[in-house]
Amino acid sequence: MNSNLRSKLRLIFLCLMVALAACKKRDDHSAHGGDQYTCPMHPQIIQDKPGTCPVCGMDLVMKGRPGEEIKITKELSNLLKPTNAAIVSSIRTVRPVERSVGFTTEVKGVITYDTRKATTLPVRIGGRIEKLFVRYNFQPVRKGQKVLEIYSPELVTAQRELLYLLESDKDNSRLIQGARQRLGLLGVSDAQIDQLISTRKESYSFPVYSPVDGYIVEEASVTNRNIASAPPVSATMGNGMSASGAVASGETAALPSEIGIREGMYVRTGERLFKIVDAANVWAEFNQYQGDVRDIKVKDSIEIAFDNTNDVVVKAQVNFIQPFFKKGENFVNLRVYLSNPKGKYTIGQLVTGKFFTRAVDHAHWIPVTSVLDLGDEHVVFVKRRGVFRPRVIEQGRKSEEWIEVLSGIDINDSIAYQAQYMVDSESFIKVSKRN
Repeated sequence: MNSNLRSKLRLIFLCLMVALAACKKRDDHSAHGGDQYTCPMHPQIIQDKPGTCPVCGMDLVMKGRPGEEIKITKELSNLLKPTNAAIVSSIRTVRPVERSVGFTTEVKGVITYDTRKATTLPVRIGGRIEKLFVRYNFQPVRKGQKVLEIYSPELVTAQRELLYLLESDKDNSRLIQGARQRLGLLGVSDAQIDQLISTRKESYSFPVYSPVDGYIVEEASVTNRNIASAPPVSATMGNGMSASGAVASGETAALPSEIGIREGMYVRTGERLFKIVDAANVWAEFNQYQGDVRDIKVKDSIEIAFDNTNDVVVKAQVNFIQPFFKKGENFVNLRVYLSNPKGKYTIGQLVTGKFFTRAVDHAHWIPVTSVLDLGDEHVVFVKRRGVFRPRVIEQGRKSEEWIEVLSGIDINDSIAYQAQYMVDSESFIKVSKRN
């Protein structure tokens, strides 16, 4: 009986094993039949078993079931990023440093005349210009040189009064002295009055002489009145001077190369026709954005190099700083006074200045090569987990090799040393906020 029981138990165990194997085979078949495989390049190719694409030969991949979530790994996350949002590279990196930096600022400027040394040449009598001896702006003149001749009925009448008194009432010294004084007030010199008395012949044209040595500059009011008759040509004039120098020096109107005054024109009493500029002293002026030169102070040292004369470098100091506002921007006019006794510097000559600014303590600095200038913003590439991401920074002062960073990165950030290498010629940069 024990033998029969043992046989029955063995039979039952075998039946159970067969049933379990059948169920497993059924489940495997069901699972295998539910999977679908497709080609990544040709999604229209779908099969129920692994294989290759009949179109391109690529291995088929399993399609995800509806509602099934795909786990995003670190490697897959980098691959899913846009190509312009991250860069994988082994480029050299640097960190911001805290250091005391004495730096230089390079600016462009122009040589202008010293307005403190400018002499106004007005006319004391109204009349008609008979002769004009200057033809263009910045024409050199000497002291005592005749600039123009004016015919004035008032001057002729005053001369005749003096001659009449000398002939009819020569003993009336009081009236004669009054007539001489009137001629003097009209601009006639004592030498000219003495010549009139000796020749006893009135002059119909009154000469106007230059009181100082310098260069003729037509007044802006006269230029505006006669601008239609003067061609606005920018040309180089005598002694290497150009009309563009007046524009750079802050004149209210652009001066044409040829003056607007003509022979035969009438002028009013007291009208200022010319300004005579003394070129023995000139200014080097630099107009810059206020943020670029905010640390420059009066008496800071500067080296001035003159264009086309690379061997000439002048050491000077800043003499005057004037902030001004133009077209929504803050600017600063920096002025350096230069002595020019032999006319070595010419009006309108372009110059380059290097300002040497005192050192700044405990500022964050990075190499100039680490910053990419996008025009309206500056970008560095910060490395995180082997990936470079662009980040906007606020740039401060700039030396020859270093740039101060005001905000955007921390002292422990690792940034690309060569930012330009992170960009190719056909890509653009997608900049995200700091993270």
